[in-house]
Amino acid sequence: MFERYLEQAGQLVANWSVAEKVGQLFILAFPGKQAEAARVLIEQYNLGGCYLSQDNAETFAEARQLTQAMARIVAQRAAHVPLLLGVDQEGAWSVLTPESTTGPGNLALGAANQTDLTAAMYAVFGEQMRSAGFNCVLGPCSDVNLKPNSPIIDTRAFGEIPEQVAQHVAAAVQGGHRGGIAVCAKHFPGHGDTTGDTHREIPVVDKSLAQLMQQDLLPFKAAVDAGVDLVMTSHIRYPQLDATHPATLSAAILRGVLRDQLGFGGIVISDSMNMGAIRRNYAPVEAALLAFKAGIDMIMLSEEHYDHNTAYLDNQLAMLEALVAEARAGRFPELDSIVSRVVAFKLARLQPMALYQDFDLSAHLDVETQAAQAAVKILRDPAQCLPLKPGQQVVVIQTTPLADYANLMNPRGIGPNQAVSAFDYFAAEIRLHVEADRLLILDHGAAQAWLLNQASAADALVLAVTENYPLPGEDFAQTASRDLVASLRRELGVRLMVVGLRSGYEALASDVPYLCAYSSRECSARAAARVCAGVL
Repeated sequence: MFERYLEQAGQLVANWSVAEKVGQLFILAFPGKQAEAARVLIEQYNLGGCYLSQDNAETFAEARQLTQAMARIVAQRAAHVPLLLGVDQEGAWSVLTPESTTGPGNLALGAANQTDLTAAMYAVFGEQMRSAGFNCVLGPCSDVNLKPNSPIIDTRAFGEIPEQVAQHVAAAVQGGHRGGIAVCAKHFPGHGDTTGDTHREIPVVDKSLAQLMQQDLLPFKAAVDAGVDLVMTSHIRYPQLDATHPATLSAAILRGVLRDQLGFGGIVISDSMNMGAIRRNYAPVEAALLAFKAGIDMIMLSEEHYDHNTAYLDNQLAMLEALVAEARAGRFPELDSIVSRVVAFKLARLQPMALYQDFDLSAHLDVETQAAQAAVKILRDPAQCLPLKPGQQVVVIQTTPLADYANLMNPRGIGPNQAVSAFDYFAAEIRLHVEADRLLILDHGAAQAWLLNQASAADALVLAVTENYPLPGEDFAQTASRDLVASLRRELGVRLMVVGLRSGYEALASDVPYLCAYSSRECSARAAARVCAGVL
C-alpha cells in the first residue's frame, strides 16, 4: 500500500534515537483541550499519534485550535512526520457532537441497505473530520451482529447478515476515502459473536477458521479489498486459532489470518490496551511486547487516563521508557522494521492530506436525513394503526425512567456523546404533526399512573418509545423500560405500538406491534415520528 515510501521512511528513521522510534509506535490520549498536555510525549518521544475524544474538543473551533497547536509542536522537530489523529466518528459513536453530522449509525445504514447512502455518510465523516484537523476515522465497525444481545456493538454494526455487512463495510471504506480521510476497520477478527465487552473482560469465540471466514471475517476481507488503511484488533480469544492469547497478542491471528489469509498490507493498530481485557490479565510492558511480536504496528491507549487517573502521564512515560530499555537490551528486534512501516504509511497517506477545509453542512444534513428516513421500518402492525389517523388521540410514553439516562454521557468523551435523549427528539417532532389537544406525552412515572387509572377507558393509540445506547464499559439500563412495555401490552393489546429508537432485536422476542428506527440519533428519532404521523 505504501511500499514506495519505505526507502524514504528508512532514511528518516535512521536518524532517530531508540526513544524516538519507540514513541512513534504509540497512539496515546490525554485529558482536556490543551495541546500542552501532549508536549512532553511529542518532544521527548516523537509520539506517533493521539486518540482524541469529545473530552478534547466539543466543537469544530476547539478541534481546529487543538490540532493546529499539536501540529506546531510536531513541526519543531527537525525530522518529523504527522501525528495520527484518530477519532471514533462512526455514527453510533461520535465526536464534536452535536455540531458534527453523525448520521443514523451503521445499523440504520444496514437496515436502509443502500450502499450509496453508506458511502455518502462516510464521505461526510471524512470531510468533516478533516475540517476539524483529524486525519483518521476509527471506523467502520466491521463486526457482524451474530449475537444480537452484544452490549457494546449493537447499533455500531451494519447488521447480522455477513454478506450484507461486507457490502456496507466496503462502501464505508470507499466513502471515507472519497471524503479524503484514512479509514480503520474494527474490531478484527470480529466482536459481533460475543456477549462480553472487552472494556471489562476477554470474551471467547470458539469457531474454526473456516467458520470465521464465512461469517465474522467476511466484512474484513471486504474492507481489505476496498483498500482500507488500518485495521484495529479486538481483545477477544479465538481458541481454535490461538489457545493462549487474544487476537491483539496473537501472531497466528494477525500474521497468519490478517496478513496471509486476507492479504492486508496496511497498518495494524490495537484497540485500547488499557481496557479491562488486557490490563486485568497482562502487565503493560509484557502486553506491548507480545503485541508488537504478534504483528501490531501501533499500540493505542497504553496507560492513559481511562479512569481519570491523575498519574496517567507518569504511567505513559514509564511505559515508553520501559520499552526503550527492552529495545536497548535487544528484546525488541522488530522495532526498526515496524517504525519504517508506520512512517511510510504517514508519508503516503497523512502528510499530503488536506485539512481545515470548509464543508457543505446543508448537503451533509440532507445525506443524514435520507439515510435515517430510509432505515425506518414498520416491523409489525396487525391492526394497521400507522400512520396516525386525522384527529386520532395519541399517547406517547417515555418507557425509560429519567434516572436511567445518568450514564448516557461518558466523562472521557467516548461513545454516543448524546446529551439529549432520543425520546426528547421524538417527542419534539411528533408535536409538529399531531394537534396539541389530541396529544398526550408522558414520562415513565406519569405513564405508570396513567396505566393504572386511565388506560382502560382511553380511546387512543399508545406509542411506547424504547431506547438503547452502546456505551463503553457500561450498559444502558433497560429493565424498567421492558417491564413498562409488558404492562402496556397486557392492558392495551393492539392499541399499543412500540417505537424502537434502537436496534430491532428486542422485537424478535415478542409479538408486540413495532416500528423500528435502528438508531437512537436525533435524525432517526425525528424520522420515526414522521413515519408515525404519515408525513414522509
